[in-house]
Amino acid sequence: MPNGNGDSNNAMDAEITKSSSSSSSSTSSFLRAVDNFGMKLKPWALGAYEKSLKYSNSDNNNVNGTDNTSGSGTSKKRVSRAKNIMCRLQANFLWMSYIFYRGYRGFFVILPAVFREVYRQLEESNLVVDVYGDEDDEDEKEYAVNANAVEQQQPQQREPMRLRNRITISILLSGMLTLSYVVSGALRVLGKFIKTFTNTTSVESSFEAAAEEVAVNEDKLRNKVK
Repeated sequence: MPNGNGDSNNAMDAEITKSSSSSSSSTSSFLRAVDNFGMKLKPWALGAYEKSLKYSNSDNNNVNGTDNTSGSGTSKKRVSRAKNIMCRLQANFLWMSYIFYRGYRGFFVILPAVFREVYRQLEESNLVVDVYGDEDDEDEKEYAVNANAVEQQQPQQREPMRLRNRITISILLSGMLTLSYVVSGALRVLGKFIKTFTNTTSVESSFEAAAEEVAVNEDKLRNKVK
């Protein structure tokens, strides 16, 4: 005879599973859309900078042309300069947004993924050395009354120390990766911006060089666990 309560529980479990899958899929889709939008900031910045160069060239042509003395020539020159300034501001804003996004992506997405990979490798490796070696185990067995006493002593003595060692090593590795990416990475990005600006005196080129340095820092972070 079929159990009504069992069928209703199964239906409820199926509904919960379906709802959880749908929620996870929607969250993944949203994060993917955010990532796609953030990565489009770079080509948008390059496009805005190219437009500013076109308006700048147009302004130079008006200055060198014969129509610079007329009212229409002066008006065109002012419009070109205004558009040039607007496109440069837009390019700078997009470059800054792209750099901030890559920093957010590296700190809140890539760095936690690297932490998880480091911890996984730590779990699968022999980095966590047991403080009680084989010789200590043999000595303990000599002083143990029976086999049951040995089995009770070993988990009590070894597991807490293993856990402390694992936590200590995880914190050290995580701290090193965080300092390497956040502190040294930020200094390299800032240094790249200053060096490029000193050589070219172009704000747009400096932002572009800084953005490329951010991408290099992400690749270095990924390579640390390979």
